[in-house]
Amino acid sequence: MKITPFLSILSVLSILTACNSQDKKTEQAGLAKVNEMPNHPTPYKMLDWNEKAKKFDEMVFDHQADSSGEPLIWLDSAEKNFSQTTFGLFTVIGDVRQGPDVNNGEFHEAINSLGALLSAGLVGIDKTNQENYNYVKMVQNYFNSDNGWNIMMNNTSGEIAMLGGGYGRDWWYDVFPNVLYYAVSDLFKGVERADSLGSINILVENKGKIDLCTF
Repeated sequence: MKITPFLSILSVLSILTACNSQDKKTEQAGLAKVNEMPNHPTPYKMLDWNEKAKKFDEMVFDHQADSSGEPLIWLDSAEKNFSQTTFGLFTVIGDVRQGPDVNNGEFHEAINSLGALLSAGLVGIDKTNQENYNYVKMVQNYFNSDNGWNIMMNNTSGEIAMLGGGYGRDWWYDVFPNVLYYAVSDLFKGVERADSLGSINILVENKGKIDLCTF
């Protein structure tokens, strides 16, 4: 696998972190005003985030219609990077760049789709078989293999990314889709091709020699 600048930077950061990870005791500093704050303020009502995540999944992955008359999800059959249909979710409701009939249905974001799969998986929803859709496999189209980058990106191609976002020019947009994908793959194990896409190849110096390591 070709070593990209992204992976080279990641490897350097990992090495620097390892070098600095010595056993150091850190004492928690107390702040007087913060210490006065109760752990459970009154009145206070904790939101039921488990229920909210389930309701969110039910609404967003409804291929029929929402209250405004249009679904928040659509299918993308452009087959970028892999010969399979993927899906898109509106980043913002009503975004004129998005939807099945705009820009060939290709403008959607990995951080949105992967985040939705992660939250669903954490509350026990099986996104590998939901109404005959394997969303975890479908989301693999964000793995940019057509351009040789071979990492998860925020869009399925650089061309469609020109419509907006930080694809290829923003550290956060380039790193976070990979972090999300690893988390989703950990929740939904055994999905076809997931293990190979989750591997990272970097060059490591070993006793004066350069070895190719896969993680």
